[in-house]
Parts: sequence; C-alpha cells; structure tokens
Amino acid sequence: MAAVALVAGAVLAAVLLTSTIREESPSERFEAFLTAWQRGDDQAAATLTDHPAAALSVLRASRRGLDGARLTAVFEKVREVDDGTVGTARLRWSVPRIGDFAYRVSIPLRQIEDGWTVRWQASNVHPQLTDRSRLGTVRDAPERGDILDREGRALVTERAVVDIALEVDKLDDRAAAAAAVAELVGIDAAPLARTATRAPRGRFVPVVTLRRPAFRRVEDRLRRIAGVSIAESQAALAPTKTYARALLGAVAPATAEQVRRSDALRSGDEVGQWGLQARYEQRLAGTSSGRVVLRALIDGHVIETLLRREGRPGRSLRTTLDAYLQGAAEEALGDLERNAALVAVQPSTGDILAAANRPGDSSYDRALLGRYAPGSTFKVISTAALMRDGLVLDETVDCPKNATVGGRSFRNFEGNAQGAVPFREDFAQSCNTAFVSLADRLSPSALSRTARDFGLGRTLRLGVQVADARVPPGKDAVGRAAAMIGQDRILVSPLTMAGVAATVVEGRWRASRLLANDPRRAGPSLPQGEADALRSLMRRVVTSGTGTALAEVPGAAIGKSGTAEYGSGDPPPTHAWFIAARDDIAIAVLVEGGRSGSEVAAPIAARFFTGVDLAKGTR
Repeated sequence: MAAVALVAGAVLAAVLLTSTIREESPSERFEAFLTAWQRGDDQAAATLTDHPAAALSVLRASRRGLDGARLTAVFEKVREVDDGTVGTARLRWSVPRIGDFAYRVSIPLRQIEDGWTVRWQASNVHPQLTDRSRLGTVRDAPERGDILDREGRALVTERAVVDIALEVDKLDDRAAAAAAVAELVGIDAAPLARTATRAPRGRFVPVVTLRRPAFRRVEDRLRRIAGVSIAESQAALAPTKTYARALLGAVAPATAEQVRRSDALRSGDEVGQWGLQARYEQRLAGTSSGRVVLRALIDGHVIETLLRREGRPGRSLRTTLDAYLQGAAEEALGDLERNAALVAVQPSTGDILAAANRPGDSSYDRALLGRYAPGSTFKVISTAALMRDGLVLDETVDCPKNATVGGRSFRNFEGNAQGAVPFREDFAQSCNTAFVSLADRLSPSALSRTARDFGLGRTLRLGVQVADARVPPGKDAVGRAAAMIGQDRILVSPLTMAGVAATVVEGRWRASRLLANDPRRAGPSLPQGEADALRSLMRRVVTSGTGTALAEVPGAAIGKSGTAEYGSGDPPPTHAWFIAARDDIAIAVLVEGGRSGSEVAAPIAARFFTGVDLAKGTR
C-alpha cells in the first residue's frame, strides 16, 4: 500500500507541474519579456520569442543605436484581437544627450505546445521599424561661442582649417607616403608610418590639421602625393598657434579619460582641453541638438526622424584681454627658446591685458601659475617698508662689493654702484649689499605687511587656476637679509609682480581680473608720497640704472630689474626679471635661467612697449 501511495503521489506531482506550465498566461509571458528587456538582458528577452537569434540581433542593435539608452517598459494589457493575442506596453528610452524617447508598442503573442511565446517582428521594438532599418541617433553640434577681448574682438573664433589624411587604399608605398607628408607638414614621420602601415584597407589615417595659410604653403606639393586626402573644415582657433595658448586653451577630440568621466561625452566629441576653453566648456560649447532616427540597415543613411530635441548654442566669453597688447606680448617674446612669460595688467582696473608664455606650444601657463623668487624686483617692496620706517631717499647707504650677514656672504649681480652713495643710486643700480645692510632696521614681519599692500600675500580669484604670492617673515637674520633682495622663502608669479608695478602707478593695489564680469577688489591706498617716491626711483632705473634698455622707449617708462638665484651651484643659476610700467599699462617679464634682468628681461620689456606703440597705429 505504501508503494502504491508513493507512485500516486509522484503522478499527482507530475500532473500538477505540467498543469502549472500549461497554465502560464499570455500576460505572464509578455510581462516576463518586458522585464528582461527592461533590465538590459537582451539575450533573456530574446529566448522568450519564437525567433531568438533574430530577436537578439534587433534588440542589441536598438540599444547600441540609441547610445546604450536605458529602457523603462510599462505593461498595459493583453487582449484578444481578430487575428490573435496582442500585448501593449508603453516604452520610454532615456537616450544619452537627447532625453526621453517614448511611444507605445503592440506586440503579438502566440500559443505554443507548452504555453505562450512572443511572436517576433522588428516592429516590436518600434512601430516603424522593419527588417531593413534600425534605430539610431544624430547629434548636431551647435556653433561654439567665441572668446572675446575687452572690446568684443574675437580672440578665438571659427577659422578655416584643412584636415590632411592618408587614404590607405590609394597608397602604393604607405611608409614612403607617410614620410613625404610628414616632412611637408613638420611632424614626426615614424609614428605616422607605423599607423599607416598597420591600418586596415578602407581606412583614412589622420595626419594633421593645418590653418589655411600654412596649408597654402605646401598645398601644391601635398596634392602631388597619391593617396593624400584634403578636406576643408572649421575649428575654434586663436590668430596663431602660440597666441595666448596656455591661457585661452584649445579644443580637441575628447580623450578616453574624459569620456569615461563624463556621461555627456562620447568618442570624437570636440571639447576644451585646458585654459579658458576647458574651464568654461559648458558655456562655450552649448548643447547639441539631438535626433532619434530610423537608419537603413545596410548603409546607415537616415530614413526618417522620429524625435528631435533642440540644443542650446554656445555663448561667447568676454575677457579683459586686449587683442593688440596680446599680440605685442607675443612679438616681444618672439622665438625665445627658454621658458619665459610676459604679463600686462591695467593699473587703474587690475584687468589682465596680456599673458604670453614660452614655449608657445605648451599648455602650462607660467605667467599665472609659475612661482619663483622675485630677486631684486622685490626691492620695490623693501624700499616701501624702509620708507615707512623712516628711510630718506637721499640718505647715504654704503654699497660694498660684498656683505656678510650671519656667516652668509651676499654680492651684487647688477649695476656699478660701489662705496658710499645715496640710497637713490643703490636702488637704480640694484645694490644687493646696501639693501642687505638695512635689514636690521625692519621688524621680522615688516616685509610681509608691506607686501600685502602691493597684492603679495592676497588670494587671487580668476576664472582659471592662478598662483598666489607668498612673503613669509624671515626666520633669522640671514633669512631677513635675503628677503630684502627677494630671496629666502619669497615666491611670486609674473602676474603678481605685474601687480606690484601696477600698484606703484595707481597708488593702490587692485585685484587682477580676467573676465569682464569679474568683481572688482582693491587694497588700501599707499601712504602719502610713497607711490610718487617709488615712481621716481623706478624712473631713475630706466634713465641711468639697470633698466636703460627702456631708455629710448617713448614716454616716461619706469622699471626695476631682478636677478633671482635658485637651486645650487657656485654661483647658483639665476632667473631674469623685469617689471615696468608706462601710462596705464604695467608688466612683468620672467625668463628662466636668464643671466640677469638688465641683460635678458629688460630688452623684452622694451620690445613690448615698442610693439604697443606700433599696435596703436593699426587700430
């Protein structure tokens, strides 16, 4: 009896299991299909259809075509119609960079031996989809906003360029063609040859994008090379390759890292890489218009637009820069091979008028970010502190060749002053030993307090990264003596030293500004007569001291040279500085590794002001 009961139980269980399978409703199968499809498991969804392979191909193509969009599928109902059973659902794709794409589908089901299955057809994905089409997207990039100077002139705008590429199918000798093209356009031939040699048939290998004037110089020779592809286009560019490059930035295809970090970017998108172009990417780039389309399965051409989302055009960015003065700064630095920077600011406003760097093709903005000992340009601050302590400019202050403080020997780098001379002459000839001998007149914090009135030690707030200056109190007698001549632990940038010259002109420090809508900030006015005295001293530097390179510059230019030690050696290597001002323009010039400010940096300052005068004649 027990055996009979066991057999009967097994039979009953089998009957119940079979009954469960056969009793699956069309609604359950339809919901299972939608659930799998919604969670992104296209393979599981395809197995719930009567043609899994075909279904899987279309489901995956749809998701890829919609840029990996997320699907939300809402079950509505299953009903009987004249020709069978149909399930309806509301689908909503969240398409990257486009938004929601929603519509209703009617998906047929049919009964099979052990239940129900989804009857596969392309229109299950979208009512207008056929076996000869697929879903896709189109992005229409807006026109990028310009970067403008203070008068609204375009510093960066769309300019004509020519894209050079190699069409590998038309190259008889890929390596030879690569070498010939590379020589003409001035790039390394070896990497191009490797890329061209390995490229599959049917590919175009990008070579370089040339500005139209540069292209014209080599056009005839390029066109004689079989397999060279030439296509004209537009790109957001400054007037020249080196023109304020580090500050303005550049636009280029997004890197793999940028694409990984952003939901809004994909491979090939043009995006700001550094400087203002990167910092204000969203403003300048705007947002693309997007479309969801039907594409032909074979060649991908657009058959019909299913959804359109209008983007937002890029907006221009107005800066405080002056296009003509920036050009003068670039010309003043010329083909200088050393690392260097020239910054010009407007004393009456704090506006940055120009910021040029060398090397010109570098993205590092040493004009704003570089931090160096200021050397003797800091004597402007030291002199201000001494005057506040009671120093009289006609006071005799000895200028020996060498001076020793706390066991450290100090010597003079520039000028010819020796012996007992008035302090005015010590300043004009940049006598280190005279300044060192006066260090014990000042309290340890005197230089830090005075420097703050000239902007050194204050926080700068610009639209891009900027280095603040640091003037810490000297720790001991040696440190305080070194600080008098801009050494010890003092660090400044070319921008902050241009601000020092500007403070002398204006009689008050004004915070640097880079964008037209940046807030204005200012420090206290300098003590009565201090600015006049400093201007007189700095004028003497130009007329008879270490800045005579500017003596022939029209107008009453003022200046101060500087030679700053760094590193180790006997003697240590030096950077060359010169700060100067004329009318409502103040500048700082830095040349890394320069022998002295008077010999290396001052002539650059003179070329700048000469260039400013030439530019005025062209406005």
